[in-house]
Amino acid sequence: MLNHLKKFFTPRPSVFDLSVAVFAIVPWIHGDRDRSIFMVFYAAFLVAYSLSMKPKREYRSLPLTLLVIWSLVNVFIHSFEIYPSSGTTLYRNFYLMLEGFLYIFFAALFIKTVVTYSTNIKFIFFLLPISILPWIDDLSRTGAVTTTAALGLALFIYLLFSKLYRKWALPISMVGIIGIVLNFKWIIFKFSYRPKVWWQLIKEAFYSPVQYVGKDIVSPGIELSPFLKRFVGEHISDKVQPWLATVFGNGFSPYLDPNYTWVTNNNYGWLYRQSDYFAIASDLGPLMLMLVVWFIIDSFKKIGIQPVVIGFTMIVLACFFQITMYVPFKAGPYLLLGTLCITEGIRRSV
Repeated sequence: MLNHLKKFFTPRPSVFDLSVAVFAIVPWIHGDRDRSIFMVFYAAFLVAYSLSMKPKREYRSLPLTLLVIWSLVNVFIHSFEIYPSSGTTLYRNFYLMLEGFLYIFFAALFIKTVVTYSTNIKFIFFLLPISILPWIDDLSRTGAVTTTAALGLALFIYLLFSKLYRKWALPISMVGIIGIVLNFKWIIFKFSYRPKVWWQLIKEAFYSPVQYVGKDIVSPGIELSPFLKRFVGEHISDKVQPWLATVFGNGFSPYLDPNYTWVTNNNYGWLYRQSDYFAIASDLGPLMLMLVVWFIIDSFKKIGIQPVVIGFTMIVLACFFQITMYVPFKAGPYLLLGTLCITEGIRRSV
């Protein structure tokens, strides 16, 4: 047992690695805004720290590069789209940078810096339970099943593709099937409305539905024909940009729309967004979704079929079924775990 534990600390973690581990405290910081600020500036601190270090690995990612560039382009597109002739353009532009681009940019910097300069961060596996403790209350109150289901499915997929452990895939899947049968009604209830949310988000990736608070429009829209209006609902404006939303999405700042994390449905009223991927497509356009998928595939290739891919697969699955990267106390541990998985999948170059 002791020998197995030693593997997590061999080679000996550097001071930089210990600094990376501080990122695990993100969920314990009070308030989403403070968590977000910490994530951005701590990533900047790690970049600054790395300037005096020699690289341990080579890490290049074209899809990650394009993700950052496209989000930067959207900063300017959305600011001028919303108030093209207003004196508040620069102020809105700053908000878009703070609430949208900076998160994407510094998340990419965090991944690049940690993968390139870390010596050994395997010990972070022991800190991840500490990171997810703040989730327990939320899970117990809401009866959330997504994270558990994603982890179980990720384990099954790994065992299925791993020649060494393939024989365990069927027994473990049977345990999962029994769990589904015993909780079938609850699982159906939790997932019943998600396809409705996904469909609305997919539509929003190609047009921008207008939402009203009284007589005031709180999010932009595009012009649609009377024929198409019958399929997408009543709250559609006929006096706004007919093309920008189909390319650049609706904008990624939660401060532009007070109902940012919610979508509408006639049967359910307001529903919480249930997919990071479709939400990204709605906010930044269909191209952003394709870049995200490209980054996921590229990361799987770098990690390979080894145990750490279970964690990365779990993140991928969870982000499909719910909002995670948009919520700081979930995004922090997921970003840390995802970076750890990529790091362990790339051999040290020096």
